[in-house]
Amino acid sequence: MIKIRNKLWAVCVLTIICIVLINPSLAAALPYINSPYYCLVDGKSGQIIVSRQADEMRPVASTTKMMTAILTVEYADTAEIAVVSSNAQRTPEYAIGLREGQELTVAELLKAALICSANDAAVVLSEHIAGEERFFAHLMSKKAFVLGAFNTHFTNASGLPSSDHYSTAYDLTRIGRYLLDNEYLQELVATRQTQFHHPGYRKPMIINNTNSLLGTFRGADGIKTGTTNAAGKCLVASATRDNRQLIAVVLRSGNRSGDCAALLEYGFNSSKLVKVVDKSVPFKQINLLGKNIPYLDLYPKDDIFVWVTENSPDIQKKVEVRYLVSPPLKAGEKLGTLSVYADNQLVQSTDLICREAVKPDGNALRRFLQNLRAN
Repeated sequence: MIKIRNKLWAVCVLTIICIVLINPSLAAALPYINSPYYCLVDGKSGQIIVSRQADEMRPVASTTKMMTAILTVEYADTAEIAVVSSNAQRTPEYAIGLREGQELTVAELLKAALICSANDAAVVLSEHIAGEERFFAHLMSKKAFVLGAFNTHFTNASGLPSSDHYSTAYDLTRIGRYLLDNEYLQELVATRQTQFHHPGYRKPMIINNTNSLLGTFRGADGIKTGTTNAAGKCLVASATRDNRQLIAVVLRSGNRSGDCAALLEYGFNSSKLVKVVDKSVPFKQINLLGKNIPYLDLYPKDDIFVWVTENSPDIQKKVEVRYLVSPPLKAGEKLGTLSVYADNQLVQSTDLICREAVKPDGNALRRFLQNLRAN
């Protein structure tokens, strides 16, 4: 009886292996993610690869400091000297122990804010830039909106709990992508350990990055952790392999590093780039007035690609075009726009153009009458 069971078990295992080999997509299923709010995007295009409740507005703790750092480098030089205020000194933990009247460079404050997530350092930066933290938070919210993070609002620079301070997993991917476009900040968020020149100590402090994926996950290069009772444990993580960068965000996770590692691994191994618009193939025909040939082919100016997994996204193509045109037309002239959406998120837009120049009809009267009729 035992031998029969062992044989049946062996047959089941071999069957499963054969199914996986025949249909590899079954082996590439999304792993279990502890976080109820997550989003994985392609770093270059920003296209969502996989997500869950990614537009749910949530407290996001110290991931807020990504925006604090963005505004800092855009409004101040890193060599500038900032002075610690009494308000900054009273900032709740985690703080790096700054005291009123102490002076630090913006560069040192950015280290403390981004690498070891010091709340007092973030407040000093906000006051140095805007005079007061509340106004700085207003600028943060405006910047978020400009970046397309429409469901984000900030009331402070550190991420400490506030009823009107929130963002979403998707919005944090947009803010993270923008931060990584800045080489200075990109280098900071990828730093595992560095020295911090604390004005209260004679020797530099050694500070370690709160992002445990750095050095443990292949290709990990950022970005920011966040932890409060209200937000839970959050992480905006990035990784780069073979010149491809992915960004994963998890909110209120029981295992933020494990969740982001699983999402990033899934993105690298289980998504592929598919061409959905071919610039060599005419996409649209429009009426051409004043010529013997009544129609004109329009071509996309660029190829457009979409990342797909075993669950292909819902792809939509939206067109805006001039349907009635008359010569003359230049080769490459724009006559419309094609936009591709994946799961209702814009992936890319490209011009619709005519490939060849079209000369005007020699009969001026006929051209005038045709244009009059069209109008």
